[in-house]
Amino acid sequence: MKRLWVIAYDIADDRARQRVDHHLQTWGERVQYSVFEAFLTLPEARRILASLQPLLDPSTDSLRLYPICTWCAQTHLIVGLGRRSQDPSVIVL
Repeated sequence: MKRLWVIAYDIADDRARQRVDHHLQTWGERVQYSVFEAFLTLPEARRILASLQPLLDPSTDSLRLYPICTWCAQTHLIVGLGRRSQDPSVIVL
């Protein structure tokens, strides 16, 4: 079952940051400079972590994935620019 995940990173090295950013763009939608939202299954979230871990320096970098419950995903608040991320598997006509 897919659920909304918030993916945030803080990476010191420019090249590593660009590679992580490019990879995350294939999975989700950027909502802030270093924050993405993506609809993922738990195995997909683990796959992202496993694929990006070699790019990170654990002494300086951070990559975090937070699952958001269905109720929370529908009720989160946004102020300013932005829109709610939509599950790509749901089509609204």
